[in-house]
Amino acid sequence: MDNLEELIGVISAVRFVGDERFQILTVRDAQEQEVTLVAVCQPLNEGESVQARGTWGTHPKFGKQFKADRLITQIPQESKALGAYLASGKVAGIGPKFAARLVAHFGDGLRDVLGDEEALRAVSGIGKKKAVGIAASWNEYQDARDALIFLQGHGLGASRAMSVFRQLGQETIAKVSANPYRTLLKTRGIGFRIADAMAQSLGFELTHRDRLIAGLRHVVDARSASGHTLATSDELASEGAQLLGVDVARMASVVELLLAHEKLISVESGLVGLPSLVEAERTIATALLARAVLWNGCNQARVNGELSDGRVLSDEQRQALETCLAYGVAVLTGGPGVGKTTVTEVLAQTLDDAGLELALCAPTGRASRRMSEATGRPASTIHRLLGAGASGFEFNASNPIEADVVIIDEASMVDVLLFLALVVALPDHCRLFIIGDQDQLASVGPGNILRDVIGSGAIPVARLQQIRRQGPGSQITVQAHAVNQGNTPQSVPDSDFEIVEVPEGGDPELVCRVALRVATEDMLARGFDPLYEVQVLTPMHGGPVGTRALNEAFRSYHVPGDRGSVTIHGRQWAPMGANGRQWAPGDKIVQTENDYNRDVFNGDLGYVVSADAEDKTVLARFEDREVLFTSDALGKLQLAYAMTGHKAQGSEFPAVVIPLVRSHWHMLERQWLYTSLTRGKRRVVLVDHPSAIKRAVNHVTGQRRLTSLPIWLRQPALSVSPTHKGESYGQTSA
Repeated sequence: MDNLEELIGVISAVRFVGDERFQILTVRDAQEQEVTLVAVCQPLNEGESVQARGTWGTHPKFGKQFKADRLITQIPQESKALGAYLASGKVAGIGPKFAARLVAHFGDGLRDVLGDEEALRAVSGIGKKKAVGIAASWNEYQDARDALIFLQGHGLGASRAMSVFRQLGQETIAKVSANPYRTLLKTRGIGFRIADAMAQSLGFELTHRDRLIAGLRHVVDARSASGHTLATSDELASEGAQLLGVDVARMASVVELLLAHEKLISVESGLVGLPSLVEAERTIATALLARAVLWNGCNQARVNGELSDGRVLSDEQRQALETCLAYGVAVLTGGPGVGKTTVTEVLAQTLDDAGLELALCAPTGRASRRMSEATGRPASTIHRLLGAGASGFEFNASNPIEADVVIIDEASMVDVLLFLALVVALPDHCRLFIIGDQDQLASVGPGNILRDVIGSGAIPVARLQQIRRQGPGSQITVQAHAVNQGNTPQSVPDSDFEIVEVPEGGDPELVCRVALRVATEDMLARGFDPLYEVQVLTPMHGGPVGTRALNEAFRSYHVPGDRGSVTIHGRQWAPMGANGRQWAPGDKIVQTENDYNRDVFNGDLGYVVSADAEDKTVLARFEDREVLFTSDALGKLQLAYAMTGHKAQGSEFPAVVIPLVRSHWHMLERQWLYTSLTRGKRRVVLVDHPSAIKRAVNHVTGQRRLTSLPIWLRQPALSVSPTHKGESYGQTSA
């Protein structure tokens, strides 16, 4: 950055040390002026010399300060300054008393003897044991200091430098210097681009073999992160060449090298993938095909009967149920309002009546609770069903789950590795029923399980198409299906679906303000609780209509107050977590990772009950139970007044508000809009620029994933019919 300035001086005071190694320091510069330095770095002490790059600014409360972008430190050489440095307690065994004795004894030569236990014993009061301890502590500290200076000197930020040293220890400099690609890419939190920048600073050539290999692996990992399990060899070579600035032919040879060493695996001509993902999909295919046989082990007496509440299955629903019951594995699919839940309920009841042990599961906690409510039977997350813990899954091929039938809902959300863990943990006799909407957003992780299985033609599929959930004034389902078919949704007066248009010239901030009004005042006027019954969905995290901006706007409405104080309007604010985030009673939150110790899972929604600033704890309510979060777990929580459509998948809300703007252009996509619309049960409102909604409807990309599962499933298949007694599904009779 060309506008960065430099500050050189000596730390005269450490004024504040906060979370995430945030520090406020007083530094005496070369002109003997005391200035305020703000930095995120390793813990610093008085007496240390600092050399910082950054920018000057003015804080509204604390005045002029220097915000460091990069900072390196040096231990002082002069005896007085070094004595003050040691007196701060930086080195174990040395306090103010011994620091003074050391300075008096060694003078300016003190720094040269701090690692020499024999020399230290010459000082009054320092015996052999204490001398050994001081020398060891000093040498260890020097190793850390040298490593951090080295890493930061080559462009690594202070926080990442500290993380690397903690993982590599005293060998940091030697290992990173020898090969940053092999070393840094094995450390947590370091990706290819950071490792590559470090390597370039160390003088590695652009065509270095390890750089080319690491770059190609980065390309493969990036494709996996986008959902793909395969790529063409040409794609990898081209993307690698673009990333690394080398010619395509050179990268093509690297692809061949990784294939030769089985770091990539060839699936079909020109198609390659990561061995772990390709083998996972092959194992899944084998498990599904083994179960794709006709099954006569269930009493079908209830198929044509009424449901317990008097509902009667339609002909389409009965046919779907018969298909599911006829095979050892089957898929039940369809869009919103077509009766998947009803068929699932009857399916579970039929299997239960037959005396079979059922296990119901879904990818998220909210989806599993919806499944339990719909069927009247216990349901869990897939992770919970498999006994997930810190060491992995309790149930696996060697220790299968105890169930005769497993029913999995919201299957479009399940990625390759989780589905693999499920199918390998099924006992041989266990039947599997897969339920979901293939037009919903695909899984965040790699793979496209539901769509691949349905499209293969190798597994029985029961399709529901007739809309069943529709009454007077009901338009949510109708408009969702319209979007899925590529048609622009229409606002219908006096219905549960509305479009509030913002003029094309209106800036995104206006869309944010309108969305806030719609989700609060308008919803309140229609009888909805804005906090507990209304969910805002948006495609992105950043920007004026992203989750971050919307969450701050909605939080100011729901939880007003100045967060610079401890207690505001009777609410106790607790500052903690990433970026100094503060929590207060009333905050709407979402869990972003599975936490098995607290029994909360990715996607679970809750509300802050209380926040303790002193203990740095938050008490939150999820559904009907309270969970205590300590400071180490708070980084897994995020505000949830607004969420992305991906995060909301598998959930339903009484009312949904969806703001759309042209600045979200590359994220506006038909699958995303369709999925978001179907999250609302009683009311859905779109707040949009007209061009934004048209872009979303016409932009189709989410289904385009290159995977190997269809290849492994691809073989001649019989058409689905429960009349083919004794034949294997997926094989011809010829």
